[in-house]
Amino acid sequence: MKNSQNRLIKIAKAVSVACKNAMIPAFSCRKSRHTYMQYQHASIICMMKCLRLHYRSVMDLLRLTPVLRKVMKLKLLPHYTTIQKFFMRLEREEMDALLLETAKLSGFSGTIAIDSTSFTASNASRHYQMFKYKKEKSPWKKAYMKGSAAIDIESQSIIVLKCRTDHAHDSRDFIPILREIHKNVPVNTIIADRGYDFEKLHRYARNRIKAKTLIPVRQVKSGRVSGKYRKMLNEDFDWGLYAKRSRIESVFSVVKRKFGDMLFSRSIPLRMKEMKLICAVYNLYRYERSCFVWYGFYKAV
Repeated sequence: MKNSQNRLIKIAKAVSVACKNAMIPAFSCRKSRHTYMQYQHASIICMMKCLRLHYRSVMDLLRLTPVLRKVMKLKLLPHYTTIQKFFMRLEREEMDALLLETAKLSGFSGTIAIDSTSFTASNASRHYQMFKYKKEKSPWKKAYMKGSAAIDIESQSIIVLKCRTDHAHDSRDFIPILREIHKNVPVNTIIADRGYDFEKLHRYARNRIKAKTLIPVRQVKSGRVSGKYRKMLNEDFDWGLYAKRSRIESVFSVVKRKFGDMLFSRSIPLRMKEMKLICAVYNLYRYERSCFVWYGFYKAV
């Protein structure tokens, strides 16, 4: 197996394309110094998350890698606080657009899967957290951020991510996710687990989105199934296609193993943007992996 380019170079080039397609302005404002373009800041922060570094560490890396600086067209290196401030002023709509454009790099099949996962929202040690809650005489609870995501089944790229801080039911984000996807991506099949089995969700997906839902019907003690679309699914269900729902669990596993499940931001809006940034970096990772060229195994001469 051989790759024609270094993966970091591919990611840096893909970020610039995604930023351009996401209509992110070249500069933060008209009166800025125009020393750096915003896609350069985005490339640096994506590189930081890809390598699981911090602001200071990624700048130290760029000082030692002139090839990456050339790809990013960086004649001068910004201070690490410049990257931090860029991330803070990045709007939520711009982050959503960047996530969508990174997913478009791998293409869409029309079949999506929806599920939720969580990220740890505190980097304090477990010993400190246990001591804190023990001192306050309250049960230990792990601080986390919850995210509901929709992925493309074939490319396994994350299209949309909705973030929450409360213990809300997964079905609350089903309609907002479909509404967001329907604006940009054609959908023909929606796969989800039994937690999303509600007649109003089936009705919205089939009547508004014009997509088929593939959600197992929850059985009740009486054995009766209510609702028009729930009865249709109970009589005829494609279990072969539903088996592909496990791919979204694989996506969550890869995201957390490769890029970590811990959020380092302090405020809730920054934590939400950091979750979306991690998902965008995962999409770039999937795109970079799809660009491998197979030349066969190496053989002894």
